[in-house]
Amino acid sequence: MTDQSAHVRGRGAAHDERRQAILDAVFDVIDTEGAEQVSIRRVADRADVSAGRVQHYFPTKDDLLTAAFTAINDRSAGRIHERLCAQGGGADPTRTLRAVLTELIPETDEDRRLFRVMQAFETHALTRPHLHARVKRGYEELVALLDVLLRPREGAHELLGLTLGLADLTLVGALTPRQARRIVLSRLEAIAHE
Repeated sequence: MTDQSAHVRGRGAAHDERRQAILDAVFDVIDTEGAEQVSIRRVADRADVSAGRVQHYFPTKDDLLTAAFTAINDRSAGRIHERLCAQGGGADPTRTLRAVLTELIPETDEDRRLFRVMQAFETHALTRPHLHARVKRGYEELVALLDVLLRPREGAHELLGLTLGLADLTLVGALTPRQARRIVLSRLEAIAHE
């Protein structure tokens, strides 16, 4: 009798690496050419794989874009978790708020690239109801989290809008990430004492 497990294909590290390489190609296309230029063929060329390989993971352009959007959000959530763990973990709402808000401001070249990709996705989604609903739901979830962390105070929309606006200013070089974070944290401190 042969070992059946040797013949079963599972999702392992290679699967995840191929999927991530395809998503990185999506990020590159969006960042250099715009979301409208994303196609199965263009992403396959950029990832140096066949179009069939891309479609194995992401059957349509919208699947590619949605997965890229989700991957960026997941990456940010992971970094927030790492930041909180590095600060000693815990469920301190103020520490969590600081981590969430400062994570939204791009600091490194890779952060800026992913922020530009996120902006391009959001612009692309404006005219596509199912993608637009996904973006809107993401912001609603983020505002809900901020609301919980701010209680009993209000100001979730204000803090989110301020943070995202400052993040835009860092992209064009009008502010440094450090300056933007200082403004956000100053406003958070003011809200905490209102």
